[in-house]
Order: sequence, then structure tokens, then C-alpha cells
Amino acid sequence: MKILLTYTSMTGRNKKIAEYLANYLESKKAEVTLQEMVDADAFEILNYDALIVDTYTYHDGEVPDEAQDFYDDLKDIDLEKTKFAVLGSSSKEHLHFGRAVDYFTMMLNSSNGEQVADSVKINQDPDEDDFKRVRTLGDYVLKSLNK
Repeated sequence: MKILLTYTSMTGRNKKIAEYLANYLESKKAEVTLQEMVDADAFEILNYDALIVDTYTYHDGEVPDEAQDFYDDLKDIDLEKTKFAVLGSSSKEHLHFGRAVDYFTMMLNSSNGEQVADSVKINQDPDEDDFKRVRTLGDYVLKSLNK
């Protein structure tokens, strides 16, 4: 099971979440490539069995600048039912809480991906309940690959 876990992180929150999830998936015997989204190539997604996107939401509900190229490239890819899940942190103080998570979810669905877990939005720093939801997302991804 090869999983690409790509993330964006301004404050370090999403990096922490991505590293936690990568360690969890690896403990379940998955082969995980953890990569910052600015360095990821969306055209390489088809080399993996699944994709997990971890992003923060910038300013007024925008996809972060360092994720924009990856996001835009998804428009030109047929994911051929590649399994995916999306998560990320944001702040409930903002009107557009977690909007970038929604944008990535919609884009991956419109690129013919197969969403295998509900998106997870985390309010600011993750707590133990949030990490439980992150593990659950990982479990759904793993389960979808073991069918």
C-alpha cells in the first residue's frame, strides 16, 4: 500500500498532523511518502494507491499559495478512481473555517478520485479527540486499500 501524504503548514500545525498520520499509517504497515505540497508533483499521484491531502486554510478561505500549483494541476489529471482523503487545520474564528479542505475535496472528486473518508477539519491545534479523528481517517484509507 503506497500512500502519498502531502501537506502545507504555515504555523507547524499541519506538519505535526501530517507527521502523526504518517507514523500511524506506517505502524499499520503502509508505505507512506510524506511531502510538502510545494515539492509534490500532482502528476505523480497515479504512482500511489492513495492520496491524503493535509492543508490549512489561508486568509478568507483560500487555498494556500504554496499549494496552488498542486491544486491547479489536479484540473488536468484523471485520478482514475485513486482513493483519497482530505484534512486540515483552520480557526473557527474565521468565517471560512476549513474552506481549503472543502476546495481540495471538491477538486479531487471532480478529477475522478474516489473519496474514502469524510474530510476532517481541526480547529487550531489538534487535541486528543482530533488525533482520534485523524486515525479514523487513516483507518478508512487503509480499509479501502485492503478490499
